[in-house]
Amino acid sequence: MTVPTETAPMASASPLDRRKFFGSATAMSLSAAGYSNVVGANERIGLAFIGCGGRAQAHIDLIRRFIQNGQPLAIRAVCDVWDGLEDEYDVAFGGKVTRRRYSQGLFPSAVKCGLDPADRARVSKDFRRTLDLADVDAVCIATPDHWHGRMTLDAFAAGKDAFIEPPFTRTAEEAHLAVEAWRTSGRVATVGTQSLADPVWMKAFEAIRGGKIGPVAMGQTGSFRNDLRGQWRYYRLAREMNPKTVDWDLFLGHAFEVGGRPLGPKPKAQPFDRAVFAQWRCCTPFSSGPLSDLLTPNLTRMIAAMGVREPSSVLCEGSLNVERDGRTVPDTVNLIANFGDGGALMAAASTTSSYPMEETIRGRLGTIKFVKGGFHTFRDDPSRGATFPPRLERPLEPTEFTGVEPPKNETEAMWENFLSCVRSRKHATYCPPDLAALATTVVARGEAQLASRIRETRPAPTSLVNPPGYQKLAGPHREGA
Repeated sequence: MTVPTETAPMASASPLDRRKFFGSATAMSLSAAGYSNVVGANERIGLAFIGCGGRAQAHIDLIRRFIQNGQPLAIRAVCDVWDGLEDEYDVAFGGKVTRRRYSQGLFPSAVKCGLDPADRARVSKDFRRTLDLADVDAVCIATPDHWHGRMTLDAFAAGKDAFIEPPFTRTAEEAHLAVEAWRTSGRVATVGTQSLADPVWMKAFEAIRGGKIGPVAMGQTGSFRNDLRGQWRYYRLAREMNPKTVDWDLFLGHAFEVGGRPLGPKPKAQPFDRAVFAQWRCCTPFSSGPLSDLLTPNLTRMIAAMGVREPSSVLCEGSLNVERDGRTVPDTVNLIANFGDGGALMAAASTTSSYPMEETIRGRLGTIKFVKGGFHTFRDDPSRGATFPPRLERPLEPTEFTGVEPPKNETEAMWENFLSCVRSRKHATYCPPDLAALATTVVARGEAQLASRIRETRPAPTSLVNPPGYQKLAGPHREGA
């Protein structure tokens, strides 16, 4: 894959020139459609939020703060399949009780954004109405994963720039189609892999390209969680989530397709279930769990640092060891992706253990280990045979430390970069679609192997799973429940 030759605007955490990152890239010219919706330097950018769940609330709050600080932005519309709920409730976890405020869904988000909840053009459950609005310049897509590809394609077709929550798309085919649409439409897009706002990954790539660790042998990354309630079961269920307040057909997406493939199952195959709606990351029609949710950001940044392109092969296995609470995704996954132009990338994730894995890139002449505020380099000498001990009794002393100043707020830095690119029409955002598509391809190829390879290894230790009280609302919906 290639990327446009434009460079991202310089900022405190700007990445390297993407031409250097991906080698010889071909230029992407802006089409007539791409020029038709260019926003001037002082002109107000109209934004819309498609999907108004928890992550979207963080984006909305950030944009509202930008507006309060005088940035020329306006929130023109919100879209979500659920009417929504505003509430306060207590959470008992970790030996303490915390009072929390809950505000998610369509109508609470409309009020927060200063929109009239009765305005069905700007406050809608159907994203197509949102894309029809002429004063919407860019959209933030923060929906369940299975919708990302379709909405991204339609946003580009409607002449909208897009900020897309990772993963970029659900399938490799969707990623390919979305990258082609991005190139031909001339739209500006970023995938919100917020860790890429940290320049450490590009700094490491520059060091690797300069020969600091010699030819790359392998990269290693992982993501680990451990929550007694069950990963993603902390997303609250409420009686206000029911067939009268949720457009279940739109959530499932069975009437929509990409490349001839329906986005989701029909209601007969998947009846309304509050747990499926609010905790969809536990369900294979909509997510691959730890593979897509936990590993996609790690894979994206490691691919960026290693400078690799298309994977030549992907091996993946998963198991469901502990969290047997009705989920259909594994709680542990192991993945190996081989790249013909840069070694292998190993990744592991678990939602039943929080002990971390070092994030490293190993080369013939040394190893880079990522740490807070930069990376350590450990020199290796192949003329001496095995340089390091087989078992580490104490931490190794690095040869050198390369310090890199991280952004104070990665999400804020991602948005500042995206909005700057919207104004300048530069396409090399911190995480452009073709970079995100590489990680999506690895994840999708890995997930294709999981369905037949997820194994339950032993009787589930039920004492180590303590579902929240609201899980009583899970299961096929019953009238009046």
